[in-house]
Amino acid sequence: MRILVVDDEPPIMALCLKILGRLGHEVEGVTAGDQALSKLAVAPVDLLVVDYKMPGLNGFEVVRRARQLHPALKVVLITGHGTREVMGEAMNGKINGILVKPFTPDELVHTIKAALE
Repeated sequence: MRILVVDDEPPIMALCLKILGRLGHEVEGVTAGDQALSKLAVAPVDLLVVDYKMPGLNGFEVVRRARQLHPALKVVLITGHGTREVMGEAMNGKINGILVKPFTPDELVHTIKAALE
């Protein structure tokens, strides 16, 4: 599977790239929403893993614009806390999985596998 990780925190990015790469996925990381959208305009991915709170475009805006390019795109949202807005988006089917920081490698693997099913 092709996975794009979008997070402005280097430790989170490094963890995601390492773990998902070990699972055999083709993984790429960027640190900003506009970079993610540029990548998605050129080549689709199977899964977008995106941080909710980042400078510039927030995670929901990235997802909204990404889905204009690829309507069936699966999404896992990373967040510092499960707010009502985040949970509401997940319940609306706009988000396929949520990772609440701090998360373990096992939580990452489980959430990614569930989102891709």
